[in-house]
Amino acid sequence: MGALDTRESMQRGNAMQAQSGLFPLRFLGFGFFWGWLFLVNISPSPLLGSAQGIGDVPFEMTELAARLLFLVGAMVVSSRIACIRNWVPVAIAAGITGACVAPVVLLSDTPGIVTGAALVSAFAESALFLMWMTFFGYMKLGETLLLLVSSYAIGAVLCLAAIFLGDTAMTACAVVLPLASCAALIMARRYGDAVKEEPEHAADRGPVPVEEDAYRSLPFVKMTAGLALYSFGFALYLGIALFLSDRFLFGYVVEPTCAIALACIVLVFAKFSRSPTKPYTLYRAVPPLMGVGFAMLAVGFSQPLLAGFFITLGFLLFEVLAYNDYCNLVKADNSSLLRAIAGARLASSAGMLLGWAVGYGMQPVMEVNGSSTILAVLALLFILFIATIAFTDLDRKTLASIADDRAVQEEAEAIVPKEEFFPYFAESIGLSKREEEVLDLLLSGRTTSYAAEKLFVAESTVRAHVHNIYRKANVHSRMELMDAFDVFWSARRSEAEKSDNS
Repeated sequence: MGALDTRESMQRGNAMQAQSGLFPLRFLGFGFFWGWLFLVNISPSPLLGSAQGIGDVPFEMTELAARLLFLVGAMVVSSRIACIRNWVPVAIAAGITGACVAPVVLLSDTPGIVTGAALVSAFAESALFLMWMTFFGYMKLGETLLLLVSSYAIGAVLCLAAIFLGDTAMTACAVVLPLASCAALIMARRYGDAVKEEPEHAADRGPVPVEEDAYRSLPFVKMTAGLALYSFGFALYLGIALFLSDRFLFGYVVEPTCAIALACIVLVFAKFSRSPTKPYTLYRAVPPLMGVGFAMLAVGFSQPLLAGFFITLGFLLFEVLAYNDYCNLVKADNSSLLRAIAGARLASSAGMLLGWAVGYGMQPVMEVNGSSTILAVLALLFILFIATIAFTDLDRKTLASIADDRAVQEEAEAIVPKEEFFPYFAESIGLSKREEEVLDLLLSGRTTSYAAEKLFVAESTVRAHVHNIYRKANVHSRMELMDAFDVFWSARRSEAEKSDNS
């Protein structure tokens, strides 16, 4: 092939890599974010412990309350912060403030400082999460899910490694990881611009017109309700863990461990399912996992960490599947991904804050009874309610149907029309500019008379060009010419597919 062909192939391969390849800047950068979150923003934190702010309110409750405000603000001004010139200073501010949280609390854990650090942490968490999700949310069907669970796992590994190495390593990671996540985000976006990728995500486009119907659709509402309710149930477990703190000495390792297990499950499932819509079957595993975990806590099982593992794994599984579905719904309805993800995070945070409030408020009752059984039974009944009424198997099938439609659309979009290969075929057999024009008409099924009228030349001139084309292509008829082109087109298309998959 010629130089033009080579350049086109390189540009196409680079664009595909930037748009949908799981290149390191993406899953590593988002993994840095999760590693910081696991170290700092969970209670009890492996680094900060059970830090309490004003009014003895746990760090995580204050952070969740502040996060709600920031997410509401993000939804209100989504069209402005979606513009590329506006998100960079926000990302830098998020990285810097996130890096300051742990040192500030470690230097002074007074209630006022803890509350202030929680507010700052909420801003950093909200900003970085939204920017990363809107960065890769427009990837191909299934790739968003794989990238999300891979990032979860990377963050979990970093967190567990820091815990193993001790307080100094955890403090260093708590400072470095948000800065590294911010830097990776900026570099990844510039990488996409460098290969001239067609903007597909909200942060590279201008203000995005919002179609309200997307947010009022039943699948969107049902999934948002399911995410909020499962978040509430998960927070009830955190309330039990707070009460059983003496038996949850290493409770902070449960969520990172579950993140690694989740990545293994989803990646293996995706490898053997042979369909990007098959992971929707995993929705069915959420109620049994969380139900078994709460049942174990209700009967006073001797290994509460194992019960916590089942509950956390079920919750994380629903969370990643839901975020993947938000991306599918946005792509189907051409809505604002930033607003959709902010709304999803808002629902999740609100449910978790409410669950924290209930669990925290139930502490005196559990202390009087000397048992957390009452809260565990309440949570178990709540999970049964979600599975049978709020988010049922029928809702799962609806989301799977939307994913099927998206898969068909993506397959159609991926097919390159034969006409785009006409110039490359002409170049491969050494045609002149005029002969290439005649070739286009021949392969399109036009007659020599039509070609003469179209090109404003005599019909005898067209026949002369046709003769030269046959000679250069080493064929003797139009049928043989079309067969030769089909062979060329099939070979080129196979090469393009291999390049896209590499």
